[in-house]
Amino acid sequence: MKSFIFFIVFICVLLVNPFLAMAASTPSGIPLEEVEDVVDQFASEHIGQSTVGASIVIVKDGEIVLAKGYGQGDVENNVPIDAETSVFEWGSISKLFVYVAVMQLVEEGKLDLNEDVQTYLPEGFLTRLHYDEPITIMHLINHQAGFEDYVFDLGYSDKAYVESLEEGLRRGEPKQIYPPGEVVAYSNYSNALAGYIVELVTGQPFYEYVEEQIFSTYDEPVEAAFVPNDPTSTVETNKVNGYLPAGVGEFIEGNPFYVSIYPAGGLNGTALDLAQFALALMPEDGESPLFQSESTLEELFTQTYAPTDNFPGLAHGFWEFPGSQRTVGHGGNTAAFSSHFQLVPDERFGVIVLTNQGGELHFTQELMTTLVGLDTTKTTSSLPDTSEVSGSFQQSRKMDSSFIRLYYSLLMMSIEPHDNESIVVSFGGESAIYQQVQPYVYALDEGAPLFLTMPYLYAQMEDGELVKVSSSAGDYFPNSWMNQALLILLVVSCLYMIGAVLTIPIVFLLRKIRRSNKKSAKPFIGLQLLSFALMVNVSIMAFRMLADTARRFSEFYVQIGLNYVLLLLAFLFFFFCMKRIRREQTSKGLLFLRILSLVMFVLFASSLIYWRMLG
Repeated sequence: MKSFIFFIVFICVLLVNPFLAMAASTPSGIPLEEVEDVVDQFASEHIGQSTVGASIVIVKDGEIVLAKGYGQGDVENNVPIDAETSVFEWGSISKLFVYVAVMQLVEEGKLDLNEDVQTYLPEGFLTRLHYDEPITIMHLINHQAGFEDYVFDLGYSDKAYVESLEEGLRRGEPKQIYPPGEVVAYSNYSNALAGYIVELVTGQPFYEYVEEQIFSTYDEPVEAAFVPNDPTSTVETNKVNGYLPAGVGEFIEGNPFYVSIYPAGGLNGTALDLAQFALALMPEDGESPLFQSESTLEELFTQTYAPTDNFPGLAHGFWEFPGSQRTVGHGGNTAAFSSHFQLVPDERFGVIVLTNQGGELHFTQELMTTLVGLDTTKTTSSLPDTSEVSGSFQQSRKMDSSFIRLYYSLLMMSIEPHDNESIVVSFGGESAIYQQVQPYVYALDEGAPLFLTMPYLYAQMEDGELVKVSSSAGDYFPNSWMNQALLILLVVSCLYMIGAVLTIPIVFLLRKIRRSNKKSAKPFIGLQLLSFALMVNVSIMAFRMLADTARRFSEFYVQIGLNYVLLLLAFLFFFFCMKRIRREQTSKGLLFLRILSLVMFVLFASSLIYWRMLG
């Protein structure tokens, strides 16, 4: 009888609030009692094969419903990952603490999101600005300050090189390459600069501010800390090793990542530490311990940028994800760690994924999407022809002022029509199919996990021309004809230099056989050898940087100096060659070859200068 009465009461409650039946599930519809089995099954397919280890925490309605470690934190010693104690590098998830700190100070009236940042900075702090329009704090948190992606001195594998936040910002200041507010270009510097402004306004180191105003407000104590910037922290005691994939089921140990501009990526901690942050951002009654007013928390999650209507963008620095319900969060990557933090505020649901593997995508993207869902609902049947959306595009996040400028130009996204309703997108050696769900808005349909980092694309048209493709994480611009032409010229001139150098031994051998003592070719041979040496030196520089991005710019001073010496000597030989052509009478064939070598050198030198490859 009691069971029958309970059943009647339960049915009545559901009739009053039918959404209660949905409350015990993930946003994607997985019942909470089945979540652990789903995650376990996913882990069984990837741990030890594509992923070395992961720590997963899921929160729902103020409670932790899953906290579990998978795989190894130390492969050599067979140490398993423990969700409670295993410490990971959080990478760019650290940025979220800057955004919360900024909103706390906005709430207190100490910061204005629309104020020029130079109002708060020391006079003359920013020295590489190229536009008159002021940069506001809102531009910083929306990644719209216009900065290039300056990667030198961003992070180090040795703590000895870490400087203060101010020194790191001065040393690593990027060039401003876009007008403020016009382009979304992901920027570590912008975030760290906002963190530095928090320091200046509060008069205390940023790590101390986070400890006092964020960590200390949690219901449970946490060990998370900025490493090595916080000198009192002992969080590294339980830090797991980071790894890089070396084949199926094979992993090699990677380097730790230490950051001078630490607000952008210096936090270390456990998945449960991050769970406390998630719980503080999704309180039951709307009263977060992080803010004095409910309205500040509401404002924090309000969209501050999107390229078009009904499109995921940014919410005061939190990236929006088009899950089954509106989702906000941030991913993170360091040299040997990857992570993801996602919240569904309306359902008070959150997922924390920490992995000890660089560039990991299965847990951080696939599993995350399995839990929060992906909305691909088509909102209209009247859609433009997909043939309007095609071409190759360069990402806005790029380095423009140094020798790896060319590398960023090669990171192109290509788009071509697939059928009347979909397009094929290729990027980073992977491809995916996107379905058009509203005019010029495309949602990911199927493809590699990489594309879950840009689940929606928007093609911006002006006067029938495609001018920009936007994802929630950044913009892509059509590859210019000049870039394409100069890239071709660089490749052609390099191939010529290689071919010319390879023929030098043959020429010497033929002359020895013929017993020829002519010296007229020596300036041309010298020019070819110097050009080849310059090409090799530049290539070594690029290889060193791409093989390990945690480098100081000062490591390249000798090679940069050598570049200019080689180029100067090459120009001297170029003029010697010009004189030799004017003075000597030669056959038309030989004259053509000599002029060709000079033309190729000019093209080669011009390409190096255009691509900033000298340093």
